[in-house]
Amino acid sequence: MEQQAQRRLAAVLAADVAGYTRLMRADEEETINTWWSYRHDIIDPIIKDYSGRIVKLTGDGFLAEFISATNAVLAAYAIQKSIEPRVKDIPEERRMWFRMGVNLGDIFWDDEDIYGDDVNIAARLEGLADPGSILISRAVFDNVKRVAQLTFENQGEQVLKNIPEPVQAYRVVGELGNHSCMSGDPEVMSSNRQEIVNPNSLAVLPFAVFGDDSEQEYFADGFTDDLITELARFTELFITSRNASFALKGQNLDLRAVGKQLGVAYCLEGSVRKMGDRIRITCQLISTQTGDHVWAEKYDCNFTELFEVQDELAKSIVSMVAGLMERETLVSIKKKKPADMYAYECLLRGLECHRLGGVTQESAEQALHWFSTAIEKDPEYGRAYAWQACAISVLGEWTGDDYKDEAIASGRRGLELDENEPECHRIMGSVSLYSRDFEKAEYHFQRALDLNPNHAYLVGRMGEVYNFLGDGEKALEYQNRAKTLDPLLPPYCRELEAAAHYVLGNYRDTVSVVSQLLHKSKRSHAYLVAALSHLDDEITLRKAVDELLIANPSFSISNFLESEYYKDEVVPQQLAIDLKKAGLPDTVAA
Repeated sequence: MEQQAQRRLAAVLAADVAGYTRLMRADEEETINTWWSYRHDIIDPIIKDYSGRIVKLTGDGFLAEFISATNAVLAAYAIQKSIEPRVKDIPEERRMWFRMGVNLGDIFWDDEDIYGDDVNIAARLEGLADPGSILISRAVFDNVKRVAQLTFENQGEQVLKNIPEPVQAYRVVGELGNHSCMSGDPEVMSSNRQEIVNPNSLAVLPFAVFGDDSEQEYFADGFTDDLITELARFTELFITSRNASFALKGQNLDLRAVGKQLGVAYCLEGSVRKMGDRIRITCQLISTQTGDHVWAEKYDCNFTELFEVQDELAKSIVSMVAGLMERETLVSIKKKKPADMYAYECLLRGLECHRLGGVTQESAEQALHWFSTAIEKDPEYGRAYAWQACAISVLGEWTGDDYKDEAIASGRRGLELDENEPECHRIMGSVSLYSRDFEKAEYHFQRALDLNPNHAYLVGRMGEVYNFLGDGEKALEYQNRAKTLDPLLPPYCRELEAAAHYVLGNYRDTVSVVSQLLHKSKRSHAYLVAALSHLDDEITLRKAVDELLIANPSFSISNFLESEYYKDEVVPQQLAIDLKKAGLPDTVAA
């Protein structure tokens, strides 16, 4: 009986060699040998590492599928980065580059091939890509933008041959820096299983948009974010971070399993619906140990009453989770509310864009626009000034312009207007650290933690401050606390732990932490090499050096140390000695 094609969801990577016919005409044997060496040394191992499979070869390319869009994009990026060092010393006309396209969707498959429009879209995007680049569809971008730790450039809608509707395309640009709003990767949950140790522990899952109005998603996310922040102020509660909560967004969840993974006794879930000036909020508190509904409530209010509802909801949750306490004892430090509630709505829109501010320049520009609009609506809104300072800094990373003075001025204005806002202190702490004003950095981060003691990102960044102050032991204390608050702590936070071990001279521990990272940043690669230079393992060291230069071909010791903000010169000097010992260059070659 003839087998029928079946349907499944998959991420498809299509790739081919740019100018293959020209290369074959110039030197057929060299072209074939290069293509097969790429397959043996780079393509096959990387696709296997990212749990993909090559479906078929196409003469001058290949078609691969993955169960995860993130894995497909990271595999494509790793392949392109691994090819770069091989071609740099080859004349331009003889270089072998790949063009790649990635799409996510329903595919038909049988034992020999995969088919369908979603496969064709990947192939058409590959055809539009420049040599050495990767184009991805909007479907892929929406899946990977929060977790892949890569930056992208919006290429606009593309009309593809034999595809009925235009496809929004994004080009992969490079590696993402440290960004506080990135989400963790739920795929690492199985390796970070927690044990419930605190009966007063809670995870707030992202509130859903009630109905079909997806345009209101920014509002639901902002409401969730603010509710987590408010609850984190209560010392009676252990509440997991925003990062851990939003990593679970859009998934079909077994809350008992979530409780085990995040180490919480309760989950809060709900929905938000905004209809003009009216808001409806529904929520329910669920025991992760039994799956029972402990409490449920529905709120109908005017937009101007939203903060009062948030306060009431926070107090109700603390009462239910942390025990029935007198209402008067449930006192949180009140943030200064905006005089114009539509300034708050602009702030929420800005935060939605800012979460992708490090991912696309377009998002960074939109974030700054919305924060500035919030200030125009309410010039006394301190929180908007604080986020404006952060957005100015992120946009400066894209444009290369020095906006430091402008960011500092905006951050200071935010503090003048709202001294009890932890976001103002956190952002000023970061600005002070980058300005090497360590006393102010320590003060502002500590003040932010006093106001919001359960904020995992704040806890982790406080550890970074102590690391740069040379106190590795204290840095590790904060990192361990951050990991408890956030089992899905992103790699850029975990690398702070590796740096602390390096400061303490725990080189094997540095290697161990970095080796556990699914996606290594340029910074973690450098600390890995520096630590390995102290160990008797030349083969592993050479491999680490090669991987660092693949991730950052223009690496130089001097450039790396410019962003390592140590107060004492002893650590940077040791890093320079170790990296030079490993054979890395002092400066970028001309």
